[in-house]
Amino acid sequence: MEAGSARKSQRMSTPRSRPSSARTSSASGPRTIKAALRATTPTKSPSVVSNFDPTYLPMATTWEPTSADSSMVVGLDGLGGASRLVAIDNNSPTDERYGAIVEIPERKTVVFQGVVDICVLSGAVSACEFLILPGGPWRRIYSPSSHPLVSVRAVQTTRNATLTAQSTDAEIVQLQELWDARTKSGSNGSLVPSGAVVAFRVVSCGLEHIGMAAPPYRNLFTLKHFSERQEMRLPKKPAKRKVALSRLVEANKTKRAAKEYASKSASQPATDIESDRPLTEEDAMESDTGGEEFSAVVEYMHREDTLLALIGLPNFYPVSHLTAELQLLQVPVDWTENLDLASTSALQLDDGFEPTPPVYVIAGTQGQGKSTFSRLLLNRLIGRYGRIFYMETDLGQSELAPAGALTLSMLTDPLLGPPFTHSGITEPYHAVYMGVTTPKNDPDRYVAAIKRLTTVYRDFVANMRIQRALESGNGDKPAYASSTADLNRQVVPLVVNTQGWLKGLGIDLHYSLCETVKPTNYVQLYDSANSSDKADYEASSNGLAPIIDFSGIEACDPRLVWISAMSYERATLMLNAQPLAVVSGDAANDNESSEATISESQQQQPLTAVSNMDGAIRKGSKLAAHDMRALSLISQLYLAGGAVQAQQWNSNLQQLANPQWCLQAPLASQRPLAVPWADLVVWLGEEDVPASQLLRALNGAVVGVVAISTAPSPDAHTWTESEIHGLYSCANGISDQAAIELSEPGSRALLRASIAEHRPANMDGHEQRVLPPRIVYGQPNSNTTTFLTHALVRSVDPTDGHVHLLLPPSVVRPANGNRSGPMAQLSTLHRIVGIVKGPGPST
Repeated sequence: MEAGSARKSQRMSTPRSRPSSARTSSASGPRTIKAALRATTPTKSPSVVSNFDPTYLPMATTWEPTSADSSMVVGLDGLGGASRLVAIDNNSPTDERYGAIVEIPERKTVVFQGVVDICVLSGAVSACEFLILPGGPWRRIYSPSSHPLVSVRAVQTTRNATLTAQSTDAEIVQLQELWDARTKSGSNGSLVPSGAVVAFRVVSCGLEHIGMAAPPYRNLFTLKHFSERQEMRLPKKPAKRKVALSRLVEANKTKRAAKEYASKSASQPATDIESDRPLTEEDAMESDTGGEEFSAVVEYMHREDTLLALIGLPNFYPVSHLTAELQLLQVPVDWTENLDLASTSALQLDDGFEPTPPVYVIAGTQGQGKSTFSRLLLNRLIGRYGRIFYMETDLGQSELAPAGALTLSMLTDPLLGPPFTHSGITEPYHAVYMGVTTPKNDPDRYVAAIKRLTTVYRDFVANMRIQRALESGNGDKPAYASSTADLNRQVVPLVVNTQGWLKGLGIDLHYSLCETVKPTNYVQLYDSANSSDKADYEASSNGLAPIIDFSGIEACDPRLVWISAMSYERATLMLNAQPLAVVSGDAANDNESSEATISESQQQQPLTAVSNMDGAIRKGSKLAAHDMRALSLISQLYLAGGAVQAQQWNSNLQQLANPQWCLQAPLASQRPLAVPWADLVVWLGEEDVPASQLLRALNGAVVGVVAISTAPSPDAHTWTESEIHGLYSCANGISDQAAIELSEPGSRALLRASIAEHRPANMDGHEQRVLPPRIVYGQPNSNTTTFLTHALVRSVDPTDGHVHLLLPPSVVRPANGNRSGPMAQLSTLHRIVGIVKGPGPST
């Protein structure tokens, strides 16, 4: 610490002067060899260990084209609905491509930045720990640079991994025909012996343009050229004159050799070598690198350009090697072992021989990877059970909605991307809006909300058991499952993601959560570099309980699991491998041992502490908590549409499939929904806003939208459509009594806002009365209402008495006549009864 402070002080007192040539030289662009030379300048940053080797970068994509038939580029023949997919040349421009087919050998990976649709033609692949098999639908994967990049890995599976008749998607069938014609394997869809055949499809969902709405995030889905990333990884450092002159001759020779090597490959872009001008002293002054380092950089650049030429698509950029601003989602060994156990372990039975749904609680301090592990666990459990419940109790880092709410969501599809890529696309089964990012100001309400969500989950499980008994005709005893698949279908697990506040009041709240949820599996993350975490972990091996004592909780004896943390400081890729050598194509094919790739054992080794590592530290970009919240809120507010469909297993909940975002147009230009404020209850929470200033406080605010809950209340009451209509007094909007009943007991109500109640006469000469809004100083009743989504108050019209709201498209959809239940014909929009104005989800 003292040494670091000293270095910082020295930099501040003696700033480094930059040579004018670094800014004025315009001989070539960023993709030139001169830029690559500058990019390999070693750094003395404290974040890089002393034995850093600038010639080595960790390999990301381990897939290598073994032959000309190992990949195929696909384009469209014709326009409109009559177009068909056809194979096109690999040298075709990227913007003319529609898809690509890749044969990935077993345990090899394709790592990319961007967004893409994926399907499997044969074999099986894993992405974010979700197993993708043939015959399934297209799966959309998001891989932005703000989070660890996603890898598509070919894996073995005992399940039938061939294209089946259930694949009715026309494009998948055409892709299978194209690949069969290429490989001459016939149309039987035979399984690749040691790998998988994967098809990628172009995606233009609008989220790749997020930089238009938020300029700091403009490059999340666009991969910079390797030379530019390398230049960011190693800052420029002017070399001493004698060092530059001594390396000048060697660098010139290396440049000529690199030009000759690059010219052998048709896929090598001409922009990599833009000039035959020999390197000058000025070029060498900007570099502190030798010929060996230069050759490695040229090879890295060439390999990534080759991958882009073979399988690259618009918004889909394969990554060859990792640089400083990129991370790779590498699952530690102990994570994988516990994920395997969760997806294969036998179910526990209760006294009535009924399967007990597993309940997972993920615990750990801030920044240790709780959300990441929860997401991977969700994907594993969905692959086994088909549906799960996910309870989010971290107000500051929510997974399925912007911050500020406790949510209970039913999921039937995997989460193949970071939180902001699926924020707001699923209607929560039940949720409680807090409006803040920490429970410290109202811990009692936080605990009460967790109890309410837990009750809703248990009621669902109980009702599901009763429904099975009625369907079986055995009275109150459900029918026994005839197979493992049927048994899994009867179980709906629960995953609880907790907050990272585990000190003082935070540990009391965590104890209350465990006391309420009663987990069957308690997963705690620990950091071996932290002395306190290490001591707790060593104590746990002797049978001591972690964090809290479960012996004091009745009927709760969970399986305790410790896994290593994946914090940002420790989420580093430390692989001891040699630099990628320049090997000719013939030599690479004849001598497999000379292939300079990272071994499988190295890729599977667990992440260790920085103090124990022997290689270089590889860190990606780090976003603060407020950046994550901003991304989630922006993503939800700019949702433009998608295929609205009922969730599998529960037709009362809706979700967006293949969502679309409109980020080119500002929010001010979007068409809002005009809602009469007489039909809304305005809850002000703990804010002391005078009634006369209500409209000003609402204008431009982010609010929580509250609707009638579809889940039964504690007294087993379920709202009907007629009861919802009964909340309103004809043309007078929501009644005063209804506003009180929909609020928590003890709320201080002011049912009339101080605004003008009349407006000028209309064209008929009649004066129209504008009803004032209903204000409640308190919170909505979580037993009868649920938080639905966030909305932006675009404007307030006091003349007509309307509030203009920007709502997600899934909320303003029309009623679905095919739905069943007491509110079958009632759309989500008609269930909305109010809005909550709090401090806001981004504070």
